[in-house]
Amino acid sequence: MYIRFAHIDGLIGSDPAVYARLPKIHRDESRTQGLDRLELIRFLQVAQTLTVHHGALAYLLGINALRASEAAAVRIEDYADTLRGYRVLHLVGKGNKPAPCR
Repeated sequence: MYIRFAHIDGLIGSDPAVYARLPKIHRDESRTQGLDRLELIRFLQVAQTLTVHHGALAYLLGINALRASEAAAVRIEDYADTLRGYRVLHLVGKGNKPAPCR
């Protein structure tokens, strides 16, 4: 981008990246707006006041950004591994792609 502007402004003779192709970017189909920080904090607080199960589900959904179907499929055995001192959740995400979460 800067090189293109430098070429347009006459600072350089030619744009060396004129024929370079940009990588494909796969954007998520969903345009759903997420919770802001304060909304997430309140969501977690309210869920914890209901039951332990509600609190755990809220944590999976909010902190790990899981989809409802992914959170519903989580088993305690999926938390068996650790990575650099953190427990790692192994699950299969959207499109059958592995999606490790902390």
